[in-house]
Order: sequence, then structure tokens, then C-alpha cells
Amino acid sequence: MASLQQLGEFFHLSVYRASRRGSASRRTIYHPLLFGKRIYKFIVSCDVICVVGAGLAGLCVANELKSNCVVFEAKKVGGLLNSEKIDGFTFDTGGSHIIFSKDTEILKEMLNYVGDYVEHRRRAFIFYNGKLVKYPFENGIFSLPAQERFEILKDFVENLLRKKEEPKNLLDWFRYVFGNAITEKYLRPYNEKIWKKDLREISLDWVGGRIPNPPIDDVLRSAVGIETEGYTHQLRFFYPLSGGIETLARNLAKNVAIRMEAVRKIEFEGKIVVNGEHEFDKLVYTAPLKDLPSMLKEAKEIRDEIDKLECNSLAVVGIGVKGRVPNVHWIYVPQKDIVFHRVAFLSNYSPNMAPKNYATIIAEISNPEDFSEDEVLEGLRKIGIENEVELVKTWKWKYAYVVYNHSYRVSIEKIRSFLLQRNILPFGRFGAWEYLNMDAVWKRAKDVAYACTNGNIEQGQR
Repeated sequence: MASLQQLGEFFHLSVYRASRRGSASRRTIYHPLLFGKRIYKFIVSCDVICVVGAGLAGLCVANELKSNCVVFEAKKVGGLLNSEKIDGFTFDTGGSHIIFSKDTEILKEMLNYVGDYVEHRRRAFIFYNGKLVKYPFENGIFSLPAQERFEILKDFVENLLRKKEEPKNLLDWFRYVFGNAITEKYLRPYNEKIWKKDLREISLDWVGGRIPNPPIDDVLRSAVGIETEGYTHQLRFFYPLSGGIETLARNLAKNVAIRMEAVRKIEFEGKIVVNGEHEFDKLVYTAPLKDLPSMLKEAKEIRDEIDKLECNSLAVVGIGVKGRVPNVHWIYVPQKDIVFHRVAFLSNYSPNMAPKNYATIIAEISNPEDFSEDEVLEGLRKIGIENEVELVKTWKWKYAYVVYNHSYRVSIEKIRSFLLQRNILPFGRFGAWEYLNMDAVWKRAKDVAYACTNGNIEQGQR
């Protein structure tokens, strides 16, 4: 007969008991194991860690921590990785998310949690001057008129030869890398539309991991009419066969102890006390930093720095249409007269996202002010989507795009230092206030979990 220890290692059950105040620093966690008709208890002594937020960051950390953590979530599990099925149409309500990574091991792990999936070669475009130009723009120049290709090539070469000062903001960086022509034709209008901000007010703290820096040869080839591929680590991507992107979050949550309870109060009384009764040794904070002062009284010391952080909200408009749509995955839209900045054709990600002979579309609007769903439908018509509309629904998200202003670096370092001193490790897009891709969150979750269980908590910030 297997020993209790072997049984405990064999079964991984999401059954936990949050520690009550006054208990020892080393917790005893009971895992009820059903074996035949008898119930055994497998006893483990370990630090108990609280994870605030069950978005991708919180779920990834919890899966790494395994049995010695409890996740608190106020709303629905998954964060921006949420999907909703309506009348046979499945919409990713937090915007278009796909699975890709340069790191083959991370990609393999992510796909293991997806289950059945569809593999794609990216078909992404930019709606430019009334036509679709291949994304990234610098790789789609080959499809432009000859005179415009010449203008772009001439400017690009002159920019390479020109003596330039090091860029200090996002607009400077675009001009420094791409030249004035590509910047003014696409990069500036699109980025001003998504960030809703003068690009000179955006710092360069985030550029390295988010904006592709093109090889010179690629731009030259494209300008003389030779098709090239850019942003190649995203060229091949994956998507769940069924259920939308929420499938990834749902599968991650299966092995995690999630307490559907809002964190209202975080206190320090020798240990970290959550909501006046649950006691923990460490806390991984993945909820929005902007919400922290309402939970943590001591955060008033860093309130000014938190107030300096900026983030854009997001509206996602789901449209179910009759008939076929173009064989495209998504389109970037820099034009000001079209309300959305990106439109994605989710039924081209997976055929199970819409009923047969129908299509599922989502349009994304950054930092939306007043807009109507009719404006979105008019925008679709302008880019050539004139299908009969079956349904329209809008979802709004308070936090979506982290904005890197010029006070960002100083503010975030002060906030992190304050939290780490209190055994609170901020992590994720909104917890650490970083504009991270999904694979970067996945990879960093390993460092965070290791820091919490085996090392100094500050190691989780590597």
C-alpha cells in the first residue's frame, strides 16, 4: 500500500485552509485525500503565501507555488483572458490575445495548458490609405506605389547616414530607428491613437520588449518591392481550438486554490493579515497598483508615486456577423476617423469561435471616451466589412495598457522598494505595472515563485 507521503505527492488537490490569526509562522496544510472509503490527511509544513488577483500573473505564480498558496479574486478568474459565448459566438472580452514565444520551453508549457489548439502563420495588416498593407509596416512597403516606396527608402537611407542624438522619448526613438517617413505615415498616428498621448511624453523604458526593431536589409528589400517578414517571433502563433483565450486561464485555475473574496484590507502584525483574519508569510500582489491604497493603509507613504502611474482603459466591442470575412487575423487602424485602433477576426483564429457560415469579430478602443456601437459598425464598413450584423455587445476594462511616462522609472522603483520591505512582491502587468507579453509573465512567474519559497523575495524582481 502506498505511503501517505506518496499519496500526497501523487494527488494535487485544490483544497486549502487559509491560516487564521495567531498561528505559527510555519503552517500545517491539510490535503484531504479520498482513498477507497477512508479519508487520510497529508500534512505538509511550509510558508503560506497569499496571491492577490487571479489574472494570468496570479494563476501562473500559483501554479509554480503549488500547494502552499491561496489566491484571492474579487471578480472572475482570468483577468483580461476572458471569453464569453453568446448565441454560438465566442468573444474574447479582454481584447485579442494569442499564444507565442521565442522561448520554446515556455511555449511548450503554455500549450500544455491550452489543450487542443490551432497553429497559424500570422496574417496581420494595417489599414493604410484605403488598402491593407502587411504588418509590420516597414515589411509591407513593397505593396505601396513606386513613388511612395522611393520616398520611404530615400528617407530611411538618409536617416541611417544622418548624425543623430540619442532618443529621449518614444517619438524620438521612432524617428531615430525608422526615419521620418515611416514614423509620420504609420507609427506616429497609430501610437497616438492607442496611447491617447503626445509621444514625446512617453519614455523608452518599455520599448525593447514590445516594438520590433527591423533589420536594415528587411526595410531595403521591402522598399524595392521584395516581400519580407518582420516581428518573426510572433509570425507563428497558437490559439485554443475551443472556448476562446479563457481556456488557458480556466485550465491554469484547475490546480489552484482560489478564494472568491475581494481583498479589502492588508495589515502587518508580525505577519501579513488579509481582511482581518487570514494570516500569511508573504504576499504576491498581481492586482492593479492603483487599487493598493484602498487595501493597505501604509501605502499612503507611496500614494504620490502611485498617483503618477498611468494606464489606459479599453473597450472591446464584439460583433457577430453573417457570412465570411477576409482571411485575416487582425488589422491595425491608424486613421482618426475610425474609432477603433485594432479589429480582430476571432473566427479566423479558430472555426469554433462562431456558428457555421458566421464570423466573430472584436474591435478594440483604447481609453474610450463617448462612442457608440454604430460608430464601430461604420468603421467596419470603412475597412470593407459589410456583412449583415447579428449581434453587438461591448465590454469595458478600467485597466488595459500601462503607459510609461517620464516619471515611471523613479515611481515604480520607490513603490517596489516599499512593498518588498514588507514581504509583498508586486508582479504582472498591473501588479508590477509592466507592459508584458503573456510569455514574459509566464517566465517571470518562475522567478517569483522561487523567490517566495527558496530565496530572497527581491530575487523575484529579476
